[in-house]
Amino acid sequence: MFEEEARRALAYVARGVSVRIVGGPGSGKSTVLESIAAGLEKAGVTVYSLLGSRLLNETPFAGIGALGLDGRGQENGPLGVANVLAEQLAQRGPRAIVVDDIDELDKESAAVVDIVQRRTQRPLVVTMDDAPLGSGASVFTPARWPEATIRLSPLDYDQVNKLLAQTLGSPPDVDLTTAVLMKSGGNPRLVVRIAESAELSKQLILRDGQWTMCGNTLWNEYLQSTVQALLHGLSADERTALHTLSVLGPRPLGSLKPVVETDILDRLEMRGLVALTEDSGGAMWVGVSPHIVVDHFRDPHVRSSRRVLADRISREIDSPDRPVKTSPPELLAELIRDLRNEAGAGTAATQHFQDQLRDLEESQFDVWDSEKTMSNAAAFLKFYWGGPIDPSRIEQVFGETETAGADPADHFFFAMTRALWAIVSGGQLAAATGILQDIGQAHPDWKAEAQAFALYLEASFDRMPTNLDETLDGLGSHHPESGVLPVIRGILELYRFDAQAALRALDSADGFEIAASVEPFVRGLALHIAGHGEEALIFSLSQRAAARRRLDQFGFVASSYVAVLAMTQQGLSKEADRVMASVFALGRPGFLVNFLHDAMLRIAGLRVLASSGKNVPSLGIQARKDVADIGPLPGTGKAVYELVTRKYADPADFDQNAADLLEQQLDRGYITEAVYASLFMLSLYPGYKILETTQRLLQENGANTHAQFLAIAGAVRDRDHQLLKILLDQYEADSDLPAITRLLKSTLRRFLHKRHHGLAKTLQRITSVFEDRFPSQGEQLTLDTGGQPQGLTAREREIAILAGSQRTPEIAALLGISPRTVENHISRALGKTGTTTRQSLYEHARNAQTNDG
Repeated sequence: MFEEEARRALAYVARGVSVRIVGGPGSGKSTVLESIAAGLEKAGVTVYSLLGSRLLNETPFAGIGALGLDGRGQENGPLGVANVLAEQLAQRGPRAIVVDDIDELDKESAAVVDIVQRRTQRPLVVTMDDAPLGSGASVFTPARWPEATIRLSPLDYDQVNKLLAQTLGSPPDVDLTTAVLMKSGGNPRLVVRIAESAELSKQLILRDGQWTMCGNTLWNEYLQSTVQALLHGLSADERTALHTLSVLGPRPLGSLKPVVETDILDRLEMRGLVALTEDSGGAMWVGVSPHIVVDHFRDPHVRSSRRVLADRISREIDSPDRPVKTSPPELLAELIRDLRNEAGAGTAATQHFQDQLRDLEESQFDVWDSEKTMSNAAAFLKFYWGGPIDPSRIEQVFGETETAGADPADHFFFAMTRALWAIVSGGQLAAATGILQDIGQAHPDWKAEAQAFALYLEASFDRMPTNLDETLDGLGSHHPESGVLPVIRGILELYRFDAQAALRALDSADGFEIAASVEPFVRGLALHIAGHGEEALIFSLSQRAAARRRLDQFGFVASSYVAVLAMTQQGLSKEADRVMASVFALGRPGFLVNFLHDAMLRIAGLRVLASSGKNVPSLGIQARKDVADIGPLPGTGKAVYELVTRKYADPADFDQNAADLLEQQLDRGYITEAVYASLFMLSLYPGYKILETTQRLLQENGANTHAQFLAIAGAVRDRDHQLLKILLDQYEADSDLPAITRLLKSTLRRFLHKRHHGLAKTLQRITSVFEDRFPSQGEQLTLDTGGQPQGLTAREREIAILAGSQRTPEIAALLGISPRTVENHISRALGKTGTTTRQSLYEHARNAQTNDG
């Protein structure tokens, strides 16, 4: 869970640098320290471990007693004990001191550690709370040089998902991961407590191999003590303020002045119990964090006069109108920076967005419930095109809305949504098209739009119509300002890989009154497919930010999908992970973007498999299983993911299955999905059938931007290493660079699995120059052929770990061996693992060590 933090700490200690691990209660500090101590002991370092305790911090020498010094020197105070300990630390061999919760250590033990460390200069690794300077461990808060600080961040969606799978024994579904992430604020201890208590209270059920929630809440009586521990030490005023904020919900900072004093808010924020989030208008909003504290104060068994408190708040508070922010930034660098800032805000921003979406649904439903007109129904149903669906509510709206005197545009939108729901809820395509025929008969001037939407459903859930152009051209349109026909034509053109035709269709529209949320998705995806990668990324990120401001979850998810495709193609993998995590944290969205949500889960799942292997639950298993194998857009069908994640004793089986899958996609008319799938599968294994099908597919559709990749894949397939070297030396970076890197890594790993060491050595020599020119980021996904490369010896693994951060002379001095011996070990390890750089060797050894553990 904290492999990177532990690795950095071990690298610092190996250089004689002390380390301070900083985080709040439950942030994983102790877990990180345990991992560091184990790593030090494995490397032959003698570790002296101490533990601070809140209950013993007034007991002299309580902490140092854990070292078993038998009271020696205590009669002379801290100096006497320090003399005894310093003698041990001064002995030969690497030694280090680790102290967990040093801010809770009694002052005598703290003094001993301070004296001994300063005298012996042995590395000191400590954990401490992220409270500001001036805490109880004041001896250690001034800068101690050399010292490095590692601050633990809250867990992200993927990390929470892994921790839940580890805690519960089986992976969770999307809704459970999202709920726990929001309730815990990414705090590891809270994640575990919430999961364990939910299982104990029968709030979870294991269904189809995944844990899912039985109801809508995870709060239970077992969590009371957990929250009480979080609130320990708060004053009465601070508890009252926290209770007020819990009842009130997130509010602008300025509006809270009448009910919560500023200095109290400051103290609560320092304790990590309040989060400040800047909204899209630039206003600072205040909310309780983690959200489990809100559940605690809203529990009816918590003693308080909730009604009196709520009445006082409603009388005194005044929420001003939120200012409108200027237009979103247009430069890619600014958009990426905004994305990183959004991710850095943790779960507070997502929680705020979720709360606003929930309030929007409630308000829209209340308006419809008070007056069940078609216009109110259309306004409510627009939310469900992107927001999570309550089946009982949507059925109620479909069944009770008054149709008499309805505006035809609202009635048409109502019918479109009902047709979609008919398919998603398990109905047949014929039932959906029947609904559209009825609306066309009831409102003949909307018949063309109804027929066009029926074509969209047929193309999306069955196959592309053979006479598509003829049918669309013959429809005409009575409502060009609605945007329905141009957007549908644009989507269908994208299905068949004609991005320019899609853009022309959008540009021909007189407006997008009904399709306002869909048009940016189609335009952004068309720009991406047309090869305008940077323009597509700028556009999609800008639209994503705009959708968030207007509480449009459909636009947020759809634009995020386009941004992920563009980022993945441009090598911005970390930024793509941030975008996907922001989508996953909102839970499963409405029915129209559910397919894009599934696609991103599969994309993220393949990235996890690349770094962790198949022994770690992948996010891909959270994608729905009851969907078609073949989808119209990249990732929307499940077949590619399932094909890639299988194990193949003979790669030729993958070649045949992949070629068959491509033919099925082409048979359905989904050319765009076939193009993307072919290039991806070709990068995993350049078999004869895949390569031939890909070449034919690209040639028939005029895609001539992948010539370098196809030539390199052909040379790899034919094992023409002389040609491969020429092609790699002449290669000019393009959008296929990630695929080429994956192809070379995959081939090298396959040679090693099959014990083709001669071929592996030749390929490694050829690709080393290429890797120097274009360094790869992290591990690459490879085809699982069931074998395992030759393992590293204990010494080779030890040196591989050190090689990630230290030079050869430093490693030689640390291990007491010659630099030549170090280089020999590194050379053999490179050959065994198929890596070509010291950093990639380190990454391989670290991942192998994590998986073995």
